[in-house]
Amino acid sequence: EERTLLHSQLTHQINTPVTSSMGRLFDAVSALIGVQQVATYEGQAAIEMEALADPGEENFYPFAMTDNQIDPKPLFQSIVADLLAGTPIPTLAARFHHSIAHMALDGCINLRAKYGINTVALSGGVWQNQFLLNATLQLLSQNKFDVLIHHFVPTNDGGIALGQAVIAANNL
Repeated sequence: EERTLLHSQLTHQINTPVTSSMGRLFDAVSALIGVQQVATYEGQAAIEMEALADPGEENFYPFAMTDNQIDPKPLFQSIVADLLAGTPIPTLAARFHHSIAHMALDGCINLRAKYGINTVALSGGVWQNQFLLNATLQLLSQNKFDVLIHHFVPTNDGGIALGQAVIAANNL
C-alpha cells in the first residue's frame, strides 16, 4: 500500500516541491538505499550515509546535465539497479558520494570552458561532509583547479549569517 501511495503522490505532485538543495538529494538517496527514512535533525541522512560510505570504493553513478541543470534520473536508475543486484549499502553510499564529486567536477570543467574560470569555491553545508569534500578536492586538484574552502568561517548557515552581517554593516 505504501508503494501505491508514493506512486500516487509522485504522479500527482502532492508535497513534491522542486528544490535546488543538495541536502534533499542526500535525503532522497539515503531513504532509497535504506540508511535513513525519517530524519530527526537537519543533515542526519547525509551524516549517516557518509559514516557508512566504503572508503575503498571508487566507482560512481552517471548523471545528466540539461540546460545547465543537473538531471539525477540516470543516477537514480543506476542506484536502483545496484539495489536490485544486492549491492551493499556502504558501496552504494560511496558511489553516490563519488557521483556528487564528479558532478561538481563536470560543472567546473564546463564553467572553465565557457568563462575561463579556474578558481572554485566550495561553500555550503554539503561541504561539511568530509568524504565528499576530499573526493571533490582530489578530482579538482587532478584537473588543475584552484580550490577555495572554508578555514575560519563555517561552511553552512553560520557562514551565510556572517556574510549577511558584513553586508548589513557595510550598508549602515
